[in-house]
Amino acid sequence: MATGEEWRGRVGQEWATQAEALEGMLAEPGAAALEAFAARPGERVLDLGCGAGRSSLALARAGAEVTGVDISPDLLAVAGAAAAREPGLSLRFVEADAAVARFEQVFDGLFSRFGAMFFDDPEAAWAALHGGMAPGGRLTVVCWRAGAENAWARLPVQVANAVLGPEEAAPAAPGAPGPFGWAEPGYVTGLLEGAGWSEVALTPVDTTARLSLGEGTPVERALAFLRRIGPLARRLRESSDSERLAVEAALADRFAPLVQDGVVALPAAVWVVTARA
Repeated sequence: MATGEEWRGRVGQEWATQAEALEGMLAEPGAAALEAFAARPGERVLDLGCGAGRSSLALARAGAEVTGVDISPDLLAVAGAAAAREPGLSLRFVEADAAVARFEQVFDGLFSRFGAMFFDDPEAAWAALHGGMAPGGRLTVVCWRAGAENAWARLPVQVANAVLGPEEAAPAAPGAPGPFGWAEPGYVTGLLEGAGWSEVALTPVDTTARLSLGEGTPVERALAFLRRIGPLARRLRESSDSERLAVEAALADRFAPLVQDGVVALPAAVWVVTARA
């Protein structure tokens, strides 16, 4: 799990470089949350963990007054460049740790696309975020369900384990910082209610994650994606050339039937979490 300092440095730089590929992966799951949130003209919205700014732009296009907050200066540079191409939107970006940041205004809504699960002290962070909301303010978060339900995460690891042998790893505890930290509904409900939020609900949504990076065939682009992003990237980097090629050959066989509209699309499972301040 990347630390805050790594997000401010190496990890943030890598994600900024791969912003288009990550958008391809997150766009469809994120669309369900944007629809559920239904931004309203004039309302003040905090986009938590806004990253390269695509969700912030979508909220601002709907007429909201958006503050996007993220810890990575590199991702925010990408976001700022994208916003500059659409002048006239009510949109600003703030480099800060949202767990401790204090903003100039209260917010009518809090939105997060896969940016809610990384706080070191989530109880304190979500209490602080609640304190920055107007009474009755709306919360919508999209987050991954369990890794076992997400073929984009599960399938590459299963294939690698079949070729290289299983890699022992202790399962993360519910709420541990990381992409699947909000997978357990009971944890999420208890966390938010304990921080003062009400009407907490989790709606399961089944969608797809599209894996594509660089040039080549759809399968070649999916393999390029996995070399750089996701749970298999580290293991491929640490493998020998022959081991990596064997894993990629096995993955290519599994990916070929999954090509949709010129891209490898794997099943993805998310929660759309809603609540009130």
